[in-house]
Amino acid sequence: MSGLLPTSTDASSEQEGDLRTFWLDGEDTGELLSSLSSDTARAILTSLHEDPATASEVAGRVDTSLQNARHHLTNLQEAGLVRVADTRYSQKGREMNVYAPSEEPLVVFVGNEERKTSFLDSLKGLMAAVGVLGLVSYVVQQLVVTDAVQSEVFPRMADGAAGGASGPLVVPPGLVFFAGGLLVLGLALAYRRWQRVSGPTV
Repeated sequence: MSGLLPTSTDASSEQEGDLRTFWLDGEDTGELLSSLSSDTARAILTSLHEDPATASEVAGRVDTSLQNARHHLTNLQEAGLVRVADTRYSQKGREMNVYAPSEEPLVVFVGNEERKTSFLDSLKGLMAAVGVLGLVSYVVQQLVVTDAVQSEVFPRMADGAAGGASGPLVVPPGLVFFAGGLLVLGLALAYRRWQRVSGPTV
């Protein structure tokens, strides 16, 4: 029988904060990796990503003692991987913390800071390119649709459909443009990756 009152909670396992980045030989990475060195700690963090929980609930999920669960939760919290997202009250009126993953997802880079910066710059450039591509695709869609309406292409298509004539499936031109742009971006990234892997030829 649970010792917690069945109260609602606002705690969530969703991570909506900004991406945090670490590189392997960074000053803060040692504490991070140390907090995850135990199988039990990793199981606890995985469990919290599925659903926030109190220390006693975590202990039951990963089959460990309450004292051990609290120990790992403290380490994970100090490393910035876990946060106290809410509180609940036991049947005896005792306040208990509800733990959830940190709001900021994180990435650990194996390499030096220069390579990490290069990766982030590439990622930001890719996101900017996709954003511009989406904007241009929207403009293309509006221009084509406006031109088609003015030239009465759509009314003629509607008349043909009303008469029972079947025609080809019309795909929005903006979507076609966007898909083609993504394909070009993918091929460009694949070629750049191939150049880095193959290295300079002698």
